[in-house]
Amino acid sequence: MTAVVAAHQAARHLGSALSSLAAQTLDDLEVIVVDDGSTDGTSRVAEAFARSDRRFRLIRLDRNRGQAAALDAGLQEATGRYLAILDADDEATPRRMELQVSAFERDPGLVLVGGAVVTLCDRHAVEGRVWRYATDDAAVRARTLFKSEVISGAVTFDRECITRHGVRFDRSLRHGVDWALSAAAMRLGRVGNVEPVVMRYRIHPRQMTVEMVDDLGSDSTRIRRGVLAWAGVEPTDAEMRTHLAVSPCNYWPFGSHPFFRERGEAILEDAERWLGRLVDGTGRTGRIPPEALQATVDEILAMTEQALREPVVDGGPSARNCPVAAPLDCVADEPCR
Repeated sequence: MTAVVAAHQAARHLGSALSSLAAQTLDDLEVIVVDDGSTDGTSRVAEAFARSDRRFRLIRLDRNRGQAAALDAGLQEATGRYLAILDADDEATPRRMELQVSAFERDPGLVLVGGAVVTLCDRHAVEGRVWRYATDDAAVRARTLFKSEVISGAVTFDRECITRHGVRFDRSLRHGVDWALSAAAMRLGRVGNVEPVVMRYRIHPRQMTVEMVDDLGSDSTRIRRGVLAWAGVEPTDAEMRTHLAVSPCNYWPFGSHPFFRERGEAILEDAERWLGRLVDGTGRTGRIPPEALQATVDEILAMTEQALREPVVDGGPSARNCPVAAPLDCVADEPCR
């Protein structure tokens, strides 16, 4: 197995990430660190690991080329059958690689395996919420129409499969690069998640996910549009706004999306109309299991009704949601307490 860590200006956290890989229970492991044009000592951290552990090696890019290019550089150098991604600010649990390789060995049709993660507040050095994801292929496919159902940095791919089909990281994206590759892998075979926690997901102001937004021009919307089109439906802009408004996300409370709040009570009728068309459209292609999609749609409609009954209050604890422990605002620059 090969683990690739794309690192840009990551000197502060990279040592913890690499230490977590050095401690893996899976012995057959190589670790490739790609320094994406850093100027803060990122390479020195990686070089120290490479000197002391022959499983580690460093690739240095001549300038900052972006996450996709850095991950692609690691993919091209990888020799393992499986390719694990770990973000430079996160930490793998000791059995992550062992658990994910075992999942592949149990089901040769798998092309992608993720897992649960526990949030880690960088500011307070405490673990918080556990984010769990659907484990079976059908549910993952259905939920991927709305959000990434495999967490960034906790995913492992069948490298031989994606390489054989020419699947690459999308360099036109700034955010959601691994989400896009996960969606592409879903077209090649089965996908899933293991139940145990496989990663400590660090929450801090500089993480890339903090900068992600859900509007019509965002990378996350481009990814969703691509998945929806493949599934058999191409939404209008109005439908896409509704889709974004009712797509669940771990980073903010359901019902706090600006378009959700703008539409008020009308959002329920919008959602019912759009989600009904979504179910019909995907049913014609057969690429999304209908029972799993209907279950996801029913869940979203129930969440919409509840959010209308109990709206998010500006300035309240739920509005200042922190993935670690609300109401600590751990991704803001100002003090949270």
